[in-house]
Amino acid sequence: MWKCTNCHHVELAEDRPLHCPVCGADAEKLVPHEVAGIKGTKTLTNLKAGFIAESQAHQRNLAFALKAEQEDFTQVARLFRAVAEAEGIHAFNHLRLLGGVSDTQENLEAAFERENLASRSYPEFIKEANEEGNTSVAKIFSYSRDVEAGHAKLYKKALDHMVQETDTKYYVCGVCGYVSDGELPDQCPICGAPKEKFRSID
Repeated sequence: MWKCTNCHHVELAEDRPLHCPVCGADAEKLVPHEVAGIKGTKTLTNLKAGFIAESQAHQRNLAFALKAEQEDFTQVARLFRAVAEAEGIHAFNHLRLLGGVSDTQENLEAAFERENLASRSYPEFIKEANEEGNTSVAKIFSYSRDVEAGHAKLYKKALDHMVQETDTKYYVCGVCGYVSDGELPDQCPICGAPKEKFRSID
């Protein structure tokens, strides 16, 4: 296995890749990476596949819970949320075993780099959605692009907060995912949602 020292991606490969498949960093940025106590590439490949599947199941069940609530099936919504929580635990355990969780500073650096990568991918997604006449999809991609750029700034700021031990409250827009650092806005600067659509994160 190889770990990218730029974006912290872990690549399951016998030979050192020519470039990081996530950020495109050159081969010299990829260093050997071992996961303690795990032998064999099949197990590691299965852990990665399991992490992806459990992460998707977590999000899918949260979406199912929201729909059940909208249709007044409160008990079913509760069940979906409970199963989503369980799937989230499974995903975390898979990620931990893959060595995907480091110390907080490295985690912030990795998160910062990945947000930058995501925000660079969306312009092409938006262009292609518009070319195919999918304007509603292009709008959602635009929200994601703008929010991801903001996330990168928040991670950078958090590295400073970590040193200063600043206590900051965050508010998340339930429509587009915009994160406000320190104050609840009257209106979302990305999608225009009113402040009632924001959730406080403790």
